Amino acid sequence: MIKNFTSKILRLLKKTPVYELKDVFTPTSSANISYISRTSVEKKLKKALDIPGKQIVIYGHSGSGKTTILNHIVKEQCLKTITSRCTNNSTIDTIILDAFDSLNQYYTESTNISHKESLTGSITSEYLGIKSSITGTLENNVGEIQKRVLPPQLTIQRLCDFIGSTKALWIIEDFHKIPESEKSKISQMMKLFMDKAVDYPNSKIIVLGAANNGYEVVQHDTELNNRVSEIEVPLLTTAEIVKIVEKGATALNISISTETATEIAKYANCLATIAHQLAYNLCFNNNISKTQRKSVIIPNSELDQAVKDFTSEKQDTYKKLYMKITQQREGKYQNVSIILSTLCEMNDNVTQHALLTKIQENFPSYPPSNLSTYLKQLYSPEREEVLRNNAGRISFSEPFFKSYIRMLNVQQP
Repeated sequence: MIKNFTSKILRLLKKTPVYELKDVFTPTSSANISYISRTSVEKKLKKALDIPGKQIVIYGHSGSGKTTILNHIVKEQCLKTITSRCTNNSTIDTIILDAFDSLNQYYTESTNISHKESLTGSITSEYLGIKSSITGTLENNVGEIQKRVLPPQLTIQRLCDFIGSTKALWIIEDFHKIPESEKSKISQMMKLFMDKAVDYPNSKIIVLGAANNGYEVVQHDTELNNRVSEIEVPLLTTAEIVKIVEKGATALNISISTETATEIAKYANCLATIAHQLAYNLCFNNNISKTQRKSVIIPNSELDQAVKDFTSEKQDTYKKLYMKITQQREGKYQNVSIILSTLCEMNDNVTQHALLTKIQENFPSYPPSNLSTYLKQLYSPEREEVLRNNAGRISFSEPFFKSYIRMLNVQQP
């Protein structure tokens, strides 16, 4: 009897965890179960977090994994955070109010006592007093569409004290979306957090979303130059995308061949979000909703339908954009279509000469002047700035759109 009981316990201990598909492949949220380590970026971020007063700018293409990496480190180190998400209409006042609201979890009576041990009675009372004044204003305007007014007592300095007292990190996402006139104010806030490092060594501002470079934040205040860590999150490599797919497949106890995983990486164009969506589609279409008791093999041929599902979901947005930018007067060459299709077959950041050489493999008489003319248009608002020229290197401004064109080319006979 004891032997049978022991065997049963051992079987339970060895039982494979059961994961939901929606938690394994996560196209709209940060990866957890299928997260893969990106050692170089993680090392830089951990170092910056460890230095008191060091503010942080995390930048890179949309979908490169900025938020996912940050969330992983935050969870790993059990850090407290508040998050403000910027929009095209954000102002410094709305960002401050948003941060103030997010602090509610650390100051209200419902908060776990372990979060309140370090908060003094005076700062808690001050926080609740300001909260009451804001709430009162809102209650007096029920039914009206009205902007909240920043109370005069809620200054950037006081917000810094409130955040500092909780030992929290203030994460500001999508910095690049806010109006130019407000960006300098964000820089001023970062400087204040630097100056307050003596009082609050664990608190700092982390800005995400400056797509091109960290200088987009630093340029607004020269004093930030040597006191901000600018961390680039590059697009994922093919090998990293394959690892994501394989790790997720292992969690679900399914078999996705290396060939299929590599094809997913190709379609994803270095973006984890697209890889997650394609892998999700692949599983969903094969009735995989959670970890399987017995291993299931997903045939390579199933990827075609997953790709079709993805393009149909994005069809309206990208189709309209593609039709708009490829319109031209009748001529010998469909110039924009040729340029975009050819560029999809190449690596990012190619020279104009390399692009021309590739085009002429299929169109030997294609004129260099046509390429110059239409590239100039594709860099401009005239054709939605779908391409970018950075120091003579050509790439898609929006990687998602590149992936769409690549999959569109695959589907065409």
